[in-house]
Amino acid sequence: MAIHKRLIFTVTAGRTGTAYLARLFEAVPGVSAHHEPFPQFVDIMRPAQSEPDLALAFLRDIKLPEIAKAGGEVYIETSHLVCKGFIEALILEGLRPGLILLRRPPREIAWSYLERGAIPGRTVEGTNYLLKPSDPYVLPLLEWEKASNYQLCFWYALEMECRQRRYAALAKTLSLPVVDVTNRELNDWAVFKGMLAEFGGLPATEVVRQAHAKLSAEQHNANRSRLPLPDGLDDAEAAIWQRVRYFEPLLEQQIATRYAKR
Repeated sequence: MAIHKRLIFTVTAGRTGTAYLARLFEAVPGVSAHHEPFPQFVDIMRPAQSEPDLALAFLRDIKLPEIAKAGGEVYIETSHLVCKGFIEALILEGLRPGLILLRRPPREIAWSYLERGAIPGRTVEGTNYLLKPSDPYVLPLLEWEKASNYQLCFWYALEMECRQRRYAALAKTLSLPVVDVTNRELNDWAVFKGMLAEFGGLPATEVVRQAHAKLSAEQHNANRSRLPLPDGLDDAEAAIWQRVRYFEPLLEQQIATRYAKR
């Protein structure tokens, strides 16, 4: 289906500031920004892991017609589901979306999902919204059934780091506009202004700057209950690193280097 507007989607694990990012873009003239609007990718994400054609059919028949109805010359959706089988479908459909690699340190992502009770492959929310080690085309985790709930959440965060690296390479091949940013870096007006410039020179007006300052001082989509970090997370994470390092031997150092920039 032909879409006569620029599309921008996020490649992210979720629990990374996606709601905040959508609100930032809502203030930008000419942009239609959404967090997880209907129709939602979650409606088809789980079956699409084993039947990728379902993702393409969902886009053609349901999602893209709704996007076409949205106002503005630019459509932005910050759902973390898009990068779970739908970006490839967009490209196969002939579309060339911009990508935002929205990051947060893996431990923070893992703990946030644990607080919400969203455990990959174990709980309803974790199964419906998150990838799990038994899915195809994900970071292998041998004997994943023996992992603790926290370890599965930590594995998911690492899988999404791998996915971000893969989509960054795809964006380079296709010359897609791409921005790599952490949730904390979004608080910096200069960073957000640079993001607007990268996506075709979106207007960084004084109204947008003021909205950025206001929104950056607020908390967005916080977990209802907060749990104190326990002792032993280093050991729990080390056990996961031990299992995945033969598949991604550079990943641990790459992650350490990326978040050392904060």
